[in-house]
Amino acid sequence: MNKVASSIARTMTMTTVFAVLAVGGLFVWQSRQEIILRERIASLEAEMQKEIAARDAMISRLSRSHRKGRLEVLAQKTGETGFPSERDSTKVIDTTVKFIELDDDGREIGQTTTTVPGDTVFLDAWTARFPKNVVAEGNPLRERTLLLFRRIYSDRMHPSEGTAIDTPGAAPKGYAGSELAKLEQAVWQGFWKIASDPETARRHGIAVAQGEAVYKPVRAGEAYDVMLDAAAGLTLVPAPRSANADR
Repeated sequence: MNKVASSIARTMTMTTVFAVLAVGGLFVWQSRQEIILRERIASLEAEMQKEIAARDAMISRLSRSHRKGRLEVLAQKTGETGFPSERDSTKVIDTTVKFIELDDDGREIGQTTTTVPGDTVFLDAWTARFPKNVVAEGNPLRERTLLLFRRIYSDRMHPSEGTAIDTPGAAPKGYAGSELAKLEQAVWQGFWKIASDPETARRHGIAVAQGEAVYKPVRAGEAYDVMLDAAAGLTLVPAPRSANADR
């Protein structure tokens, strides 16, 4: 009888031990799975944050604008314009403007002052735009539209009679010798070929090359910032009036 009782006790003890080991093993396994799951969630969250940061950086690059110049309206002369429909002493005969070209850091790299007939001033330029996905990637040589200012004129003159700003095909002021200057010079020297031939444009990595002009009727004392969008073109944005301008 004692042997039977002893056998039963040993059996119960072993069963208890196995049960404890099983429960302990299950607890360890569950704990390990929880750790693995937390690590996986943390990894996914980190990857998501990186993707969000990369997306935000791409959006920022695509929406970025650079101030490339300032147009100041220095003075205007009024009186008879010579146009039969405009025999009015309040009409603007001519407008004197100063255009200041700026580099990417906002430093002056060139200045042009000219007088044009009338009060509607045009600023003419060549632009070459890269594909938006290339701009978004942040390639330092292709992170924004290329720009070459060409001339200033008005709606009362032929564009070819305007005042030249830069010489087409020349190295842009402020960038001579740089990789950017070499790229821009190659684009400007073959500009109209790039603008009209898709294969040539593809070889240069250009999406769109074209001439464009921005213009506004202006008044003495006004000033405008000339902005260049990273993936688009030129805009004239009203700026604080020049304190030295004639009114």
